[in-house]
Amino acid sequence: MKICVCSDSHGNTHGLRIMLEQEKPDGLLFCGDGIEDFKGLPLPAKWAMVKGNNDFFCDDPGLYEDVWEGVRFMMVHGHRHSVKYTEDSVLSEAFGRSVQVALYGHTHYQKASWHGGVLLLNPGTMSRHNEYYAVLTFENGMADCQLKRLMPRFGAEALREI
Repeated sequence: MKICVCSDSHGNTHGLRIMLEQEKPDGLLFCGDGIEDFKGLPLPAKWAMVKGNNDFFCDDPGLYEDVWEGVRFMMVHGHRHSVKYTEDSVLSEAFGRSVQVALYGHTHYQKASWHGGVLLLNPGTMSRHNEYYAVLTFENGMADCQLKRLMPRFGAEALREI
């Protein structure tokens, strides 16, 4: 199962659309701050989102936990876990929930690292100026990850967005 993971889009609906069109994922996981940006976009069959600190009028939960393709994972935005200062709180929650993958956003910095069998992943920001995301592959109870970035758009394509 191919899953796009992104966060912190902050109004960049165009970038989200391009990511989904290019990757054609089976699933989507969004770590918050831009849930409204997905309105009107065609989503994959499986998707989940968590509320970020800038998703003011949103009822989505602050923590999502599930099992897809045999991989147990959790997702938070990260502002309640102080991720700008340390990853310890997210890791502690991940170990306490016995997940294989822990996803978070908020920092706008892309990062993937393994800690005692847990993949800790921040896909980075999908804002207009950076457009970072990740692709997770879940297969037979195993997880793999690629960090990605949309290529900058120049010329007429970029001018239409201004």
